[in-house]
Amino acid sequence: MRKIKFIVSSCVVLMVIGLFSVVRSQTTTSNIEGTVTDPNGAVVAGATVKATGANSAAERTAVTDSAGFYRLVALPAGTYKVTVSQPGFGTATFNVELTVNRTGVLNAKLDVGATGVEVTVTSELPLLEPTASSTGSTVTPRQIQDLPVNGREYLDLLQLVPGVAINRQSSGDNASPVLGERSGNNNFLIDGQPNKDTVNGGAAAQFNQETIAEFQVLTSAYKAEFGQASGAIVNVITKSGGNQFHGVGSFFHRNDSFDSSNSLSSTSIKPALRRYDYSLALGGPIWKDKMFFFGSSERIQEDRGIDFNYPALPPNLLSLLQTQEDPLDGPAIGRETRNFFKLNENFGRHQLNQQVNYTNGYDRAAGAGLPSTRRSTSARHLLLGFGDTMILGDQGNPWVVTLRGSYRGEPSDDQPAFPQFTGTTSLQPFPAQQTCPPTCGFFSTLPSVVFGSLSTRSFLDQKYTSVGANVGKRFGDHEIKFGWQYLRTKVDGLDPNNIATQLYATIDDFVNFGPINSGIILLANTGAVTPEKAKIRLNNNYNGVFVQDDWKILKNLTVNLGLRYEKDSEFAADKNFAPRLGVAWAITPKTVIRANYGVFFDQFRLGLVANIPSFGGSDRRGGQSLYFPRGFYGSPSLVSSIARFSGLPGPCISNQLTDAQIITLGTTCPLIGGPIVGVDRLNNVVAVGHAPIPANAVLNISNVQTLTGLTPAQYLTQAAAAIGQPDGYFQWGEFGVLNNPVIPAQSTPTTVDSTFNTPQTRGFSIGFQRQITNDIVFQADYFHRDIRNLLGTRTSNLAFRSRVAGIGRSFDAPNTLGEIATFGPFFKGKYDALVLSLDKRLSHRFSLGGSYTYAKATDNSLGIGTRSTDQFIGIAPVVVEPCASGNPGCVQQTNANGSFVSRNGNFVAQAGTFVNGPDLDKGPSSLALDHIFQFNGLLELPWQIQIGGIFRAQSGFHFSKFDNLNRDPDGNGNFNSIDFTAGRNAFSAAPYVNFDMRFSKRFDVGERVKVQVLFEFFNILNRQNPAAIQNRDTIPTEPFGSTTQVLPGREGQIGFRISF
Repeated sequence: MRKIKFIVSSCVVLMVIGLFSVVRSQTTTSNIEGTVTDPNGAVVAGATVKATGANSAAERTAVTDSAGFYRLVALPAGTYKVTVSQPGFGTATFNVELTVNRTGVLNAKLDVGATGVEVTVTSELPLLEPTASSTGSTVTPRQIQDLPVNGREYLDLLQLVPGVAINRQSSGDNASPVLGERSGNNNFLIDGQPNKDTVNGGAAAQFNQETIAEFQVLTSAYKAEFGQASGAIVNVITKSGGNQFHGVGSFFHRNDSFDSSNSLSSTSIKPALRRYDYSLALGGPIWKDKMFFFGSSERIQEDRGIDFNYPALPPNLLSLLQTQEDPLDGPAIGRETRNFFKLNENFGRHQLNQQVNYTNGYDRAAGAGLPSTRRSTSARHLLLGFGDTMILGDQGNPWVVTLRGSYRGEPSDDQPAFPQFTGTTSLQPFPAQQTCPPTCGFFSTLPSVVFGSLSTRSFLDQKYTSVGANVGKRFGDHEIKFGWQYLRTKVDGLDPNNIATQLYATIDDFVNFGPINSGIILLANTGAVTPEKAKIRLNNNYNGVFVQDDWKILKNLTVNLGLRYEKDSEFAADKNFAPRLGVAWAITPKTVIRANYGVFFDQFRLGLVANIPSFGGSDRRGGQSLYFPRGFYGSPSLVSSIARFSGLPGPCISNQLTDAQIITLGTTCPLIGGPIVGVDRLNNVVAVGHAPIPANAVLNISNVQTLTGLTPAQYLTQAAAAIGQPDGYFQWGEFGVLNNPVIPAQSTPTTVDSTFNTPQTRGFSIGFQRQITNDIVFQADYFHRDIRNLLGTRTSNLAFRSRVAGIGRSFDAPNTLGEIATFGPFFKGKYDALVLSLDKRLSHRFSLGGSYTYAKATDNSLGIGTRSTDQFIGIAPVVVEPCASGNPGCVQQTNANGSFVSRNGNFVAQAGTFVNGPDLDKGPSSLALDHIFQFNGLLELPWQIQIGGIFRAQSGFHFSKFDNLNRDPDGNGNFNSIDFTAGRNAFSAAPYVNFDMRFSKRFDVGERVKVQVLFEFFNILNRQNPAAIQNRDTIPTEPFGSTTQVLPGREGQIGFRISF
């Protein structure tokens, strides 16, 4: 009989009863299943169903059972031709596109007696997912190729995912948090292989954009097969070769001719920019139907000028600063090469793949601040992976067994771009010395200036070895899957020293004396006690096992059950059982209600213990010293008395009056009363018969004997005695300058808290999906996440009494002589959000996606490396506040029967109550934004012109007001500068608004060759989006909350792409 072929639109339902997606069932592959019936609805047994990949050459065949049901499993994501045939019936052929980690249901109706007649239907899976309880998004090949991607970093498309906050002013954990979870808590997979940097968090290896087929982001309630994350799962699938050769070559170029300056300075010119991006990719057959290859290579070269601003300073200081910084200024230089190669083989019932990915890149003199603050980094990433998916048993309902293994090697290096400026200095410039009264404070009315780079050189060498297996099979209404994963992590490296200096000086003194001798210096030096103890040797062995069951209880009701057990060798916890429960209820054919609950454990992040010796980290210890390069002269404010005002040992020191003037005037210590030391006290510490040290003379270990007639050791002893302090109070420190270690370096290594547990999130969500048309779906979801056991460090033996005025910094047993730094799960947070989204896939020449997120998130963590404002955790003991000197008749305060406020302003809780000090920092989380709007779309115009765009508007990032009173709520002698009266993160920067666009024109050269010319613009509105703000309210030239640094302005890019 003559064969007739019809091409019909998807609205024709001659052959199709339904085509819709069901629950995701595979990490890297997809399934097709359904029922075959005749025109009367009777099932057709024995029908042959065959799926053939359009590009991948993957092929599956199944025969319908007695119920007319068939199932095609383990299909790589892509486009398939599905043929349904049975003798005595017509043949139905469907063109179906499957995205990653989903199952398509294709129900076919065959015409009786139409043998030889074939009807082809081109259709797409409806966006509605009637059996999926998890939430997330799939970034499609079309979006990866046709939307503007800044820097051609495919992960920039994470901004399309509802619930993702984009903080381009930040890096690390704050850069792209998902549903209030740190970026480092996300897990990244490449073709099922782990690709997470478990030291720093985030994705490890980068990939050429032409290598990525698509990627899926699971934001909440993902199944038990996914682990090692309390945040999102980013599941990336790379391209593969097929039976036809396909290739692409591209070239992209940026330079400042396409750009606009959005600098805060009206005289600033747009930064110089030159960027070149070359890329090639090719895939095809080695052995038709059996073996295929795909490879790509990309080279990126960028020289980018940095748009930075000098603070509003007086001309003489600004000129000095420019003399130092301008010779260092130059473009940030970036170079990166990305190479990828992959083999796929189809041998019988085995789908094999092997891949290698190698990237090598460096950045020179990169950063956003003054030139001396910039750093240079380099990194290499090697990934070797293999996989085997086996289809065993009856192909209609087989056992699907997947084996995977990989090795990764990732050395990296980080160092100051200008080694002569190692160590950062925060200059607090004063127009003149404060006269107290009336001005009694610590800080200036001028903006601070930061120069120099914080850390010395460091390097890391990370090695990962991973193996895993999983098995799946359907049993009636149950789809069972179980598996195991092992990951071995080994990290060797060198920990840097951090040198942070706060310099308090008048402008004239800074100009005349330079940065070392101009004023009072508060220096924090943190690092290993010896070079050997700076070495990092970290190891972790991870094991995870899971079992899950997708149970279709009713035709319209699916329950997703799962249990996962995870164990990191470095976590003492051995009860990390993570149950998962999800329900999807299709109350109508176009409306699905879904709900879920789960426990999600984060993977052990070795970067968090890089300074914990018991884990193999460096023995890093830190202390703070107050430096007096000209004796007590040169102090522009009360800063020379900071020890006294902090309750630490030390005198109250006048910044202007001599001892003789103090006696004449009867002056006492400002603000707190009591005796005060004259500015010339140390100048009179000399040998008998020796002249005093001249006022404002520079004093150091090299000249002290000449100036005083005393040896350096004798001077230290007599200087301490002159202010009523014991021998050892003063030392000769950095640069040979006289100093007092106000906070001595901790005397013992950092310990691990006995409650050390795995960070985890317990979350639930409830929502619904509504299909408006076959191409448009709306969904709304409410999320709640209880984030527990966030890790950090605190001084665990800091005595509660330290917060009381007149007692001072003190410690409890077992070490009453110094602090014990302890690492543990001291912090927590909560996240609640309503997420609304609308998606319209490409039809009628345009696609559109959009979402709105309203979130409220709180936590009490200042960040992994920052200690709390109040570090005490425990039951408050009875304390008594001693009377101030000179006031013997006062009534002593005590907390025995109630709380009180000490005269230093600190709150003292009632004895017997539990005090969780970190809660003083409880406030809006830095990992969430109140409002996020995101829209993206593609528009196809005549003449093969296309426009794509991504628009994003979101609330500004949260920030805290600077505490001008320099309070110390727990009495540890340290300040984190947060005004806790106003509340942590109580303020928000200006909103972030960004619009990226792409314009392209395609030319067809013959049937197979396509050429595209592209123009892309990032921040096309040239918006001044804030990168830094002024958080002080005492700077007249920079009002509180004003923007002090902005993100890059409009940048343009041209591109050329040829494919076949």
